[in-house]
Amino acid sequence: MEYTIREMISRKGRKPEETDYACSNPNMLDFRLISGDFYEWNGGKLRFKECADVMDFEQTAKAFPPFGNVKYASREKMPYFTCDLDILAAARERGEEIAVEGGPCLFGEYEVSVSVRLKNGETRLFDYANGKAYLHGEDGVNGFSETESLADYLRLNGGQTERILFRQEKEGLTPQEYLSLRYPFEIAAALGGPLVVPIPDMSYRKYLDAALEFVPQSVRERAFADFDAISARITAFYLDAIDILQKRFQIKQFLCVHGGKRDALELWYEKRAAYIERGKVLRGLTRLPEKLEPVKDYISMPALPFYLLGAENILEVNSMDETDAFRKCRKAHRKTLRMGCVLYPELLSADGTHTLYSAPTRWKEYDSRNTGLFEGELPCWKG
Repeated sequence: MEYTIREMISRKGRKPEETDYACSNPNMLDFRLISGDFYEWNGGKLRFKECADVMDFEQTAKAFPPFGNVKYASREKMPYFTCDLDILAAARERGEEIAVEGGPCLFGEYEVSVSVRLKNGETRLFDYANGKAYLHGEDGVNGFSETESLADYLRLNGGQTERILFRQEKEGLTPQEYLSLRYPFEIAAALGGPLVVPIPDMSYRKYLDAALEFVPQSVRERAFADFDAISARITAFYLDAIDILQKRFQIKQFLCVHGGKRDALELWYEKRAAYIERGKVLRGLTRLPEKLEPVKDYISMPALPFYLLGAENILEVNSMDETDAFRKCRKAHRKTLRMGCVLYPELLSADGTHTLYSAPTRWKEYDSRNTGLFEGELPCWKG
């Protein structure tokens, strides 16, 4: 559903002046969001998914003063979804170090497609990001099947699969992806502590590994070679942007974790086992076997500063779409870590109806050469 914070306040039976948002920036109250209605009241604030309180920029900076150093031009136009900032603020007042974790998805919908050809000539086209089959009409691709997935199709037809081809449509970083790098860097610089940014190429590859279980080995090998080449090109977009941001913000203790960092990956998987590889945790992750390994990555990523650097105070800075992953990670580590979050919204695309992640490519915006296109006002701002 599409809504604004102002509309959600009304939906929940109050007026803005009756809440903690009485003096909030009107742009924040009218920022257009897309998610389910997972809100309830926590005093005078809306709480999202029983976890994150909605705050404006000034409220977030008051709860966690380093956040006030963020200079991103559109910072006051967005709501923030926050959790346990008071606990981390108290830790900082005691002189304890706060580590930051956060980063992007590898790519969104419509940016990498998968074509599966069977020996009888039948061909199906799937979107890799969501694993669903494309629907076709007279005007071309017009959405996704709710019943046919890549993993299910290969499970049924793996032995008859002749060729799997990948096509890359992604041309660079979107404003959302730039935001997913910029905010962690800004906040880590303000804190003067460590920063860990994961690029989940390894997680996207794990989905393919599971989906290809039933195809012939020769087809499997060619598919991996094609996918790995695309994944490497897209990962390079992020690495180039990260290099620019690191030169600007000069984080003293910085780690970027991706498929090329084998030592970091092995340490991560070793350290997380005691927290994630438990029946109680695994049972609540997913019913889809092809998604189990990627989801294990996503729910343990917020704890990367603990696994790799020994940090015990962690602030996740990420998209509000990662609320569930943060909540599950915090629960799995609740006896070991102090974890809080500042989560920002998913931005709308140029069509005004999709998020940048889910928009068809004609509605996405790219900065293919990291020219600083997204430094100022959000280019897709529709406030």
